[in-house]
Amino acid sequence: MSALLASDASDQLFIGPVQVNGRTIPDDMIYGEMQYHPAATPREAIYAAARSLVLAELLRERASDCGLCDSDADTGSEDFDGAVDALLEREVPQLKPTREQRYDYFVENRHKFTSQPLAEVRHILLAVKPDDDGASERQQKVAEALLEQVRNAPDPLLQFAQLARQHSDCSSRDADGSLGQVGPGDTVAPFEQAVFAGSNGLVEQPVSTKYGWHLIYVEHLEQGRPLEFSYVEEKIGDYLQEKLRRKMINVFLTDLVCAADISGIDMLEAEQKSEDCEG
Repeated sequence: MSALLASDASDQLFIGPVQVNGRTIPDDMIYGEMQYHPAATPREAIYAAARSLVLAELLRERASDCGLCDSDADTGSEDFDGAVDALLEREVPQLKPTREQRYDYFVENRHKFTSQPLAEVRHILLAVKPDDDGASERQQKVAEALLEQVRNAPDPLLQFAQLARQHSDCSSRDADGSLGQVGPGDTVAPFEQAVFAGSNGLVEQPVSTKYGWHLIYVEHLEQGRPLEFSYVEEKIGDYLQEKLRRKMINVFLTDLVCAADISGIDMLEAEQKSEDCEG
């Protein structure tokens, strides 16, 4: 028996060769499965791999009993995956959340349901080549000088647009520096932070990114607004239905485990540990 499968501590779950209803799962199969179950320790990875193979064996037995696959079907095959999908469709109840449940989730998680902030933005990019020593410092000084011109102009937006055409290293110079409407994730992090941290108008300082130095002018900023329940009810329903389905699948798998003769691994103890961590 492998030392990795031996129980030499009170919290270890393995006690010997893993068997499911008299069928042994070879150690080398468990070791091969470990690559799909990264974990903090080898014992945890071995346990996760063995547990996965035990559940696959139980599903194969049940699917075979239902005539959905052969008793020796390869648990890594597409045919087996299809048989499991058909088995779960047949055996797991399709529960739908009530409107009350959907609304309760909405109220309890109100902060999650807001529209994305959006901004109409212009910028001037003063590019910095990575292999040009001193370029960042030179371009920063240029950026500060241009920024001062914008600040002192009678019409800062018009001045910004003119300077963008003259100095920007971004193709947006052809549109007076306009990037159009941008939202979260549309630009690199330092640029995005500068846009959405302030208000309408000129960003007070040049912003450095991996591309170089930017001058930024926010023409219009609209922060995220709370969404109405009717707007997100369907999305919440889909989420809760999937959550219910996962819960019912876990119940189904636990029933399979309880009805089986399993040795070498304590499946139920692991389930309890998982619940404790989630709770």
